[in-house]
Amino acid sequence: MWRSFAIAFLSFPFTGLAFVIGWAAADLRTGLLAGAAVFTLFFTAAVVNLFFVKSYSYLDAALPAVFAALWSLALAPFSLGLSVFSAPAFIGAGLLLGACLVLAKRYATGWRWLLLPAAVFLYEMLPVNIPGFVDDTFALGAALSALLAQFWRAALPRLAAELLRQLRRPAGKI
Repeated sequence: MWRSFAIAFLSFPFTGLAFVIGWAAADLRTGLLAGAAVFTLFFTAAVVNLFFVKSYSYLDAALPAVFAALWSLALAPFSLGLSVFSAPAFIGAGLLLGACLVLAKRYATGWRWLLLPAAVFLYEMLPVNIPGFVDDTFALGAALSALLAQFWRAALPRLAAELLRQLRRPAGKI
């Protein structure tokens, strides 16, 4: 998983470089097109790499929130005065995805529980925003509902079984 985030992080300098080269070679429109093409290539490579991750660590589960913070910093200059990107919603989506990843790893709940939080994370990453807070509220509400359902239906029974097993153990043994 860290490889996917490394590829996504490397997209920033290469996108900037492609933008500058395209702008210097022709005009601003060519620079924007070159930057968008390079970013799309890196982002596609990161997503494809993410599908081949078999196992991940708890550190990997923290990476969506870190990536969200870095992405928000990168888009901050472009969203001043405009409502095209909501950094708090994207960071919140990263935190919810990280929490779902932790539950999926700790209690082996399966990858299907990660689909909705991952989709919300990708949606919030896009610099497209419906004016107002409605879309962010629905998206984050859906991700939070998925997290709570994952905990309630998949993790809580295993947590209760572990607790009962601990309570049934004789007091003298650890």
